[in-house]
Amino acid sequence: MQNWFRGIKYRSAKVRVRQQVSVLLSIILVLAVTSSISVQAINKSNQVIADLNADITDQDQGVVDLGSTTGLWVTGDSVILGIRSKLESKEHISLVNARVGRQAPELLAVMQVDQSSVPSSPVIFNLGNNNALSEQTVKDIFEIVKNQPQIIVVNTAVPRPWRDKNNLIISKIAAQYPNVKLIDWDRISTDRPELFAPDGIHLSPLGSDVYVDLVLSVLDKQSIS
Repeated sequence: MQNWFRGIKYRSAKVRVRQQVSVLLSIILVLAVTSSISVQAINKSNQVIADLNADITDQDQGVVDLGSTTGLWVTGDSVILGIRSKLESKEHISLVNARVGRQAPELLAVMQVDQSSVPSSPVIFNLGNNNALSEQTVKDIFEIVKNQPQIIVVNTAVPRPWRDKNNLIISKIAAQYPNVKLIDWDRISTDRPELFAPDGIHLSPLGSDVYVDLVLSVLDKQSIS
């Protein structure tokens, strides 16, 4: 291209003008097409990002403070998000704080903050789905809620390497608190694939029904002031 431009000076003035115009038109066309593609790509990228943010926002709408201390305190991960509507249709909920992918250290942190808002509420939470637990973290979680009128904890049935050890830790720590009801979801859901979504972790509609019924079956109604 550089040599082509250098050769222009050896051509007639009319030819040079015609060729320069042709080159300029070609450059403008290329820039226009490139700009159009770039704008389209940017717009598409922005739309994808917006859709992802909307999806994340929708899934993370798990913190709902209903401004009352007379109902349940429900907290945990995406499984809790999946059952909250059905549970709320059966019992009043004062506070829900659940998030997709939540691990135990984060659960500990949010429970430390939330406890003062619902000091008289029975607490319902799940543990062990998203990471390997440590005894100390589980102990710290139970210490936060030890003075709640009732503690209902659901163990994990996830097909992950940490499942069995996590459940042993949960069982060991839960046994140290007299006001704890442990729901052995791992045992109850064994050989019942119909309770789960295809990922084997989240609940099917039937699974969420069973899960909620289990919670209600151990809930002490007198603990709801």
